[in-house]
Amino acid sequence: MTEPEQGRIQFPCPWEMRVIAMGDQAEAVRRALVSLLERDGQASAVTDGAASSQGRYVAFRVTFTAHDRGYLEEFSRSVSSVPGVKMLL
Repeated sequence: MTEPEQGRIQFPCPWEMRVIAMGDQAEAVRRALVSLLERDGQASAVTDGAASSQGRYVAFRVTFTAHDRGYLEEFSRSVSSVPGVKMLL
């Protein structure tokens, strides 16, 4: 495999995204994430990650199938626009 091919993503592929949410809005963010996945016909695979020591932030792990780069970008934008989402990783 040549060097440029090593960094290429072959779609469709499984994708995992970490979402950091405000702790006081965690349940609303979880429901929104499940809703976005279901909207796209994806299995609702949202699992809890770590919470900050004072509970200000909560992490979620979202697993889904990325059909193509456009879908991945659109899904990321949709998640970013959810109230209470602080960061995507």
